[in-house]
Amino acid sequence: MVGLTLEHSILIRRGQMSRRLLSHECHHVFRYEQAGSIAAFLPLYLQSIVEVGYRDSRFEKDARAHELGSEFD
Repeated sequence: MVGLTLEHSILIRRGQMSRRLLSHECHHVFRYEQAGSIAAFLPLYLQSIVEVGYRDSRFEKDARAHELGSEFD
């Protein structure tokens, strides 16, 4: 794991910052806001991971679809 989003806080492992990762994590923030809160979103997110695994979770697929491609300089 190189990035983690908790409400409006995005934690990124030192040396791993990229546009792709930051845009991915920002999309999770967007989904939290759409759900109304992290408390409303998190059970859905975790259930999706339990059912199909992290990589195939609909929320991870959605975030990957909204990633920007280039690295920060």
